[in-house]
Amino acid sequence: MHYLRNIDSDDLMPFITATGLFLIIFSFIVPFPAILFIQDMLFFSYDHLSFIRPTAAYVGFGVGMIWIAIVLFSFLITKIYFEKKARKYKLTGLHLVFLTFGFVIFALSIYHYYYLDEEGIHSNSFWSFSVDSMAWDDVEKVSRLVEEDSLRVLSYTFSNEDMSITIPYDTQDTDTSSAIYRAVEIYKWDVIDNFTDE
Repeated sequence: MHYLRNIDSDDLMPFITATGLFLIIFSFIVPFPAILFIQDMLFFSYDHLSFIRPTAAYVGFGVGMIWIAIVLFSFLITKIYFEKKARKYKLTGLHLVFLTFGFVIFALSIYHYYYLDEEGIHSNSFWSFSVDSMAWDDVEKVSRLVEEDSLRVLSYTFSNEDMSITIPYDTQDTDTSSAIYRAVEIYKWDVIDNFTDE
């Protein structure tokens, strides 16, 4: 931190400018392979019937990249300002805190997923590092959110007296479709349709 406080802004400018622009430009590309690779590396299991990567995981990773770029540019701009005013720079610690928040967003994005296995439904929401699970045997109610105009199913919600888990649904995700259909057939649930015009 002492080094960052005393380094000249002219020395930082090329690195921060290049890094910041790289992060912003590639924030629309990198999240897709990054989330796929990292989640597979950390969470892949042959026991999974289905593994769902929500859109929010990709968006969060991209937002984290943009956030870090903004913090870097803010650090550079404020450092130039302090140097022009011939004042001692005192915002290094604050920018390091903001920078750390960007890496927290990365981690939250990576740990945001759902999966189905023989045991039940498992969910790790965006703002959590812990998994919520519900056994198939414990499911008391199943509902799905349906787009009113197109009749497209958007999500399934599995509930009991203690909790509910909602998983996003995409008809092109054949693993998830098959796992849910199989569970409905086995447990003979009456699936309730909730319509939305969104």
